[in-house]
Amino acid sequence: MLVFKTILVSFIALGGTGLPAQTLTTVWTEVGEHGTLARVVVNTASDCPSVNIDGTPSRMTVRLPVPDGLRPVCELPIPASARAASLPVQGVALALAHADPSRVVVIGDTGCRIKGGKVQDCNDPAKWPFQRVASRAAESKPDLVIHVGDYLYREEPCPAEAKASCGGTPAGDTWEAWDVDFFAPAKNLLAAAPWVFARGNHESCDRSWRGFFYYLDPRPFSATCDAFSPPYPVKLGKFELIMFDSATTSDKELDPKLVARYAAELAGIHAEHAWFVLHHPLWGLKVPAGSAPGTQPSESPTEVTEAWEKSPVKGIDLIVSGHTHLFELLSFDQGRPPQLVAGDGGTEMAMALPDQIAGLKLRE
Repeated sequence: MLVFKTILVSFIALGGTGLPAQTLTTVWTEVGEHGTLARVVVNTASDCPSVNIDGTPSRMTVRLPVPDGLRPVCELPIPASARAASLPVQGVALALAHADPSRVVVIGDTGCRIKGGKVQDCNDPAKWPFQRVASRAAESKPDLVIHVGDYLYREEPCPAEAKASCGGTPAGDTWEAWDVDFFAPAKNLLAAAPWVFARGNHESCDRSWRGFFYYLDPRPFSATCDAFSPPYPVKLGKFELIMFDSATTSDKELDPKLVARYAAELAGIHAEHAWFVLHHPLWGLKVPAGSAPGTQPSESPTEVTEAWEKSPVKGIDLIVSGHTHLFELLSFDQGRPPQLVAGDGGTEMAMALPDQIAGLKLRE
């Protein structure tokens, strides 16, 4: 893990939840534009538990509509004035958001890849370390967790020849796959602190959008996929995040129409000393797979990168991203904010960067 200024980036949960049998996850809290929500996945819609808020019980309600193939999630808004919240029977305290968090875990790209010819060993914690990563992060007692996207990597059934690595694993945008790829290994970290969830390209409209928008997005669920969900701010005292949806962007062939659309979204953002959170790095670096040792890394710009160059957002102190399966902390000249890339949460790593990249020229 790395600490700089007020940021704790943890690369590295399991245990009893203390919840009734009909609850399928721990109760977690998440922060959106309009405050804090408590959520929990349950077996049936009648299983929503109550939460004590400052001694007064309030029953959680089912988030509707429940998509086919997903289990219901219950939710309850937590007032900003709340001093404590807990489950009445078990006495399990919920993690409440507070102003000006000083210990922030940033994590992303956490699932175990099963798609096409790429099969990760999901049964080996050394090769899919998300549970250990989440455990280490929970032990650090963070004030806030930011997930920068790409939660579900088990997109296809395990191939017959890879049974030792992933035999019997669920796949696709279903509750079972979301549970094994995200909720079960993350449960201690889910209970440790409030979360903020960014949307990655794995949550695009042709992939696992239903699970993302139903379980994790803080806004009302419409049961339809929005390719470009609007940016929104998260404010905790003087600490501010700008959450930006880059799920539809590409780091391959750039589309001028998308550049213009993203530029218009960026032009409407007004911030002061905020972190800008999106899945795709604006100025991340990568080394092509199979490159010879010492190969210089190159940029992987997207339409959002090009849009930022046309319409840079003022008042941003840090860009927080994932997507590239490495940890990177990069600083630049010419007034660009530093770029944090935390795409090393569990999925297979990309080619490592060279030890020395200072002075590498970008945007040529």
